[in-house]
Amino acid sequence: MFSGVRAEYKIIGVCVAGIQTDYVKEITMSVCRHAGKRGFNVLLFNSFTDMYYDNAYGRGEASIYDLISFKMLDALFILPESIKSDAVTNEIISRAKENGVPVISIDRVMNGCYSVIFNYVDTFERIVRHVVETHGCKRVNIIAGTKDNPFSEERVRVFKKVLEENGIEFEPERLGYGDFWEMPTRKVMKRFFDSPLPFPEAIVCCNDAMAITACQELRSNGYRIPDDVIVTGFDGIELEKFNNPRLTTAAVDIDMFGEIAVGAVSDILEGKQPPKIIEIPYNMRVSQSCGCKKIDIFEVGDKIMDLYRRMNDSDGHETHLFSYLAKSVECNTPDELSAVMSKYADHNSWCCTNTDFLSKEKEKNRYNESFTNRMNVFMQCEYGKYSSGGVFDTQTLLPDLEDALEKHKYIMFCSQHFQGDVIGYIAVAISTEAFIFQNTRRFLYNTNQIMESFKNRQQLQCANDELAQLHMRDPMTGIYNRSGFHKNARKLMKNAAKNGKSVVVFSIDMDNLKGINDTYGHNEGDRAIKALAKFDESGAICSRFGGDEFVVITSADDADECIRMFDSTLEKRLCSHNKRSRAPYDIKISCGAASGKLRLQKELEECIRLADKEMYRQKRRHKAKL
Repeated sequence: MFSGVRAEYKIIGVCVAGIQTDYVKEITMSVCRHAGKRGFNVLLFNSFTDMYYDNAYGRGEASIYDLISFKMLDALFILPESIKSDAVTNEIISRAKENGVPVISIDRVMNGCYSVIFNYVDTFERIVRHVVETHGCKRVNIIAGTKDNPFSEERVRVFKKVLEENGIEFEPERLGYGDFWEMPTRKVMKRFFDSPLPFPEAIVCCNDAMAITACQELRSNGYRIPDDVIVTGFDGIELEKFNNPRLTTAAVDIDMFGEIAVGAVSDILEGKQPPKIIEIPYNMRVSQSCGCKKIDIFEVGDKIMDLYRRMNDSDGHETHLFSYLAKSVECNTPDELSAVMSKYADHNSWCCTNTDFLSKEKEKNRYNESFTNRMNVFMQCEYGKYSSGGVFDTQTLLPDLEDALEKHKYIMFCSQHFQGDVIGYIAVAISTEAFIFQNTRRFLYNTNQIMESFKNRQQLQCANDELAQLHMRDPMTGIYNRSGFHKNARKLMKNAAKNGKSVVVFSIDMDNLKGINDTYGHNEGDRAIKALAKFDESGAICSRFGGDEFVVITSADDADECIRMFDSTLEKRLCSHNKRSRAPYDIKISCGAASGKLRLQKELEECIRLADKEMYRQKRRHKAKL
């Protein structure tokens, strides 16, 4: 529970991967809807990839789970079948247990967790029996999922059982493993076409994605469905409704699932003990691909129009993001990029970056290793109002979490990273109705590239600035050299002319530097030069032209008063330095000045010449007194 200033908030956390997929989205949205009905807020931590491969990109995506602040959670849902890394899943569960947060595992039994699982077996058996016993098919092929996968092998076992009970011999050549997705399924179908066995009367697929691919391959080879071959699927994905014919398949009652799952959480928090394993049945959905329902040509037209609309929307969003990319390239400052980002992000969203995002050195102490202990508000956009700036504690997740929880029931967090280098995270207020997660994924992927490109441009600019400073700075004293002097003098003259001021140039030369070098050594002479270079005049451009020769330029309303004040100030500073210095000599100088309404480079050169001339005149007077 999160205790705010105005109220306390009951919060459920949800950890998933690939929420843009139908299976994960439907389960997650059902949890959100029923959590909202029972007065919970939901904080959703999502990776858009499944982390099947242990690589830098997957680790960057998985960093979002490091953001979870377990102390504010009342319970946590996790969907292990979506997160393909057992190491990541086990780490999340372990941290939840350490903080006393009950964990509800969805679709897989996990040790130490309450588990809400789906009863696939009974319903899959009903589908196989429907094909064999209702339609009387004797030659039946099966496309299973991944070999040795428990879900896949269980369905193969059920398939063999039904065949045996109906007196049909199982032929191994009629079994293929499609790995639950398209490309392996195409290879399986090719093997079926090339098989010397009589062609099947029906193909039973262990999920809808493989069934849809099987339909495509059958049509491309001249077979009609269901007239020539019956095809069945399983799991009732969103894409199935665009298949022609509609599949005979099975699907869970998603609404019932959410009600039962969130109800279990309420029981736990009220001190009741729900069953450790709760089973939710799948429902068989008989349709067109087995011939039990006729194909409706008007329904096909409606599906085509719906699909066309979705494609148009997707294309429009892609064009929207092309514009985002183009605009971002023009940004030179974080504020400029933040303003552009706010125009292309989801309506209510935050971009929070690590405080060392644009720094050369990374902060060593980090929040759960991935994030800095405090985060920058790079961009915040709510209800059309945009803002940026500010820092907040990472464990509070957002700059004003209580305000966000009052306005938004469901907030999703996704990692921002470039490969394994974590930038920060994006937070988005989502709705349980018609929210397009694919758009958020595209925006995030583009933003990751944009942020990395921006950081590289910033670092390159800093490197170029440093190189430019090295070119313009005297390496011994750190003040401007001759090149730096002239570059900055041009700006000063332009501003002086604009404001009607005079330009004043001072030529300064150290007296008796040769004597210091000869008597005390060149190191001591260098020390004297550095000491003189520190007599910087506020607002003036100070430079070392070489050896012990210095030139200072400034602007003033009254040139004569400026020269008098400069001479007086420089004399006082020299006296003060010589009193404090432990050097066996005093620093003494000769100084000349000249002024004028300067605009052109040749006018500046003439002014420097006149100041030099005055300086040498003073130096001769100083020598005459020795």
